[in-house]
Amino acid sequence: MKRIVGILMIGLLTAGALSAQAFGPGPVGPGAAVATQNLQITKIEGKLALVNGMIAVQSGGKTYYVRGINQLVGFIDGLKEGASVKLEGYAVQFPAAPEYYHFMVTKLTVGNKDYDLSNRPFARGMMGSGFGMQGKRGGRGW
Repeated sequence: MKRIVGILMIGLLTAGALSAQAFGPGPVGPGAAVATQNLQITKIEGKLALVNGMIAVQSGGKTYYVRGINQLVGFIDGLKEGASVKLEGYAVQFPAAPEYYHFMVTKLTVGNKDYDLSNRPFARGMMGSGFGMQGKRGGRGW
């Protein structure tokens, strides 16, 4: 009887310890909140490239994954792989890889033409102003 109670107690303690782990979406750790605060406008210039299956700009030894620009390919003349672009927006560094950044575009320049993308849903921020599950407001915005 004591052995059964002991095994049950160990099982409950193990289940409690596992449920307290940091699973689920979102950044975790001491620097997680800092990553979304104090964003400053960043300007980058370079050529569009496919990096790991995503549209990116490589500039100054850093790779910027450009968020949301894939929706514009085919609608903006000259916006294709190898095109020289100037981007203005917000860069957020990957915590585990300091040479990679997410880039949220607010202004795009292709050739001599400027495009204001600040009113597009993907440029509003990382954690809000998007549509969540089932079309309801307040989703993560990604």
